[in-house]
Amino acid sequence: MFTNVWHQRRIILVTAITTISSTLVGYDAGVYGSVLVMPSFLAKFDLEDNPLRAANLGGNMITVYYIGALVSSVFITPCLIWFGRRSPMLGSSLGLVVGGVLQTISPTIAIIYVGRVISGLGVGAASVAGPMYLAECATKEHRTASVSFVQAAVTFGAFISYWIGFGVRQEVPSDFQWRFLLGFQVILAGLFFLGLFFLPESPRYLAAVHVKEEAKRRRQGLPALPLFPSSSHNPNDPNFNGKADSDSKSAAPDSLPAGIDTLDSQLSYSKVAHTLADRIFLGRTGPATALSTLAYLRCLPMLSEVVRDECAEIYAAVGEAEAEREADGGLWNLLFRKKGSILRLFIVGWVGIWQANTGQLVLLTYAPTVLESLGLSSTTISLVASGGFTTWELVCVLFAVFYGLKKMGRVTAMTFGGIAVGIVFFMLAAIEGSYPVDPLASSPSKASYAMVFLIYVFVPFFCIFLGPVFRLYGSEVCTGSLREVGQSVLMVMTWAACVGGVKTTPIGLIAIGCFGVGAWFLMPETKGRTIEQMDIVFGAIDEATRITHIQQVLREEKAAVVQSA
Repeated sequence: MFTNVWHQRRIILVTAITTISSTLVGYDAGVYGSVLVMPSFLAKFDLEDNPLRAANLGGNMITVYYIGALVSSVFITPCLIWFGRRSPMLGSSLGLVVGGVLQTISPTIAIIYVGRVISGLGVGAASVAGPMYLAECATKEHRTASVSFVQAAVTFGAFISYWIGFGVRQEVPSDFQWRFLLGFQVILAGLFFLGLFFLPESPRYLAAVHVKEEAKRRRQGLPALPLFPSSSHNPNDPNFNGKADSDSKSAAPDSLPAGIDTLDSQLSYSKVAHTLADRIFLGRTGPATALSTLAYLRCLPMLSEVVRDECAEIYAAVGEAEAEREADGGLWNLLFRKKGSILRLFIVGWVGIWQANTGQLVLLTYAPTVLESLGLSSTTISLVASGGFTTWELVCVLFAVFYGLKKMGRVTAMTFGGIAVGIVFFMLAAIEGSYPVDPLASSPSKASYAMVFLIYVFVPFFCIFLGPVFRLYGSEVCTGSLREVGQSVLMVMTWAACVGGVKTTPIGLIAIGCFGVGAWFLMPETKGRTIEQMDIVFGAIDEATRITHIQQVLREEKAAVVQSA
């Protein structure tokens, strides 16, 4: 997944904590499939003799959850702009905790509905902020593994949802069965909430805040603040290599923003948090900067050339976005005037729709129908369709994250995967149409076995070539002023497609092949590019101009350091 694991330990930690919310997406998607067949749950809410009401309840639980996620995906954009990435995720984690608790202790169906909506609101916000945060924290070399792990977490959530449900169903029927199953999501949500306190804010968001503050200072006629420390001999930096002169050990940072004049605040400002505890408490006593956060995430000194170059590129791109925003009269004018903006928003919306209409939901909706035609018992169908598929999915998606996606480009993967999945479902439709299942047959036909085989063939094509890449590509193509809007559009279209989805059939899913062909001609390759270089990929700026802007950032920083000294 990551080369040089120790050097990337903080990105791994960021990925592990952030994707807990994605685990909840998969868990919540499958949990009521187990709960609604438990006799104890049906008896508790008088559903034993009313199978139609029980079926409607299951559909409603899914629908209200998706509606909650859709609503929060729409309204999360301003929060991401004003409060960053980490604070909205903290808010979403609280929603997940509250929603899970209400469902677990619920004495009535109405309270379960309320809890389900609140959980949907939480997961919708996290589904927008999480992948964007991961893409902004990871290096271009490790962004593939970090963001695509979101899909692995979703699959893992469905996996544990089924197997925990399968385990508790073996116990003597009691309210504990379904309450434990619903309560497990509270444990996951609590881990997500606590883990977020150990994570820094996105360095790209911090850079955007700094650039806006600098623009305000310029309008007020105030001098610019330096981005980087000006001395490599700062002993207060825990990443200091110890090679400074001995008489420099009491030196303070050479350049500090106005107002940071006490010894304690100087130490806080200059120190890059080297431990999780330091990161928590320093965030309260001194300002985090894009540079210090990048150094922390990369496990490198602030004065490392790698960190400084990456920070300069971030500031150059953010500065361009801020200048465009000021010149064009705001965000919405920029969306329609900046070259490539409409194409990028169209692409992420298109990817969002297909993300909802293929994959795990297709398997769990369509596969049991085919397996039922084989004359299998309901218990065996559940085991093979849900347990078998989620296990096979998990194996395939982990292969993709740890190995497969490093070997191929995004567009190549989506093109091949889309066409392959389209062919698989074309074959399913052809077999189903040519050899319809005879419900009175004493044994399953060869055609039925062939359809089961094709469903299992579908899993690696989706889990390796489509599912992880949908989330990865959608999170990285929008930059600058489009970041928050683009990620919101991606997930709004995903949740809207879930809410408005109709019964899936193989004939309808043949259209995924059209997505594969369209990806090849419409979507540019993004592998190996930094987030900021997406502007170059989509023609919003040429590479020479970007390099000029990066050099300008470094010159301005040097001038600001001299002026503040």
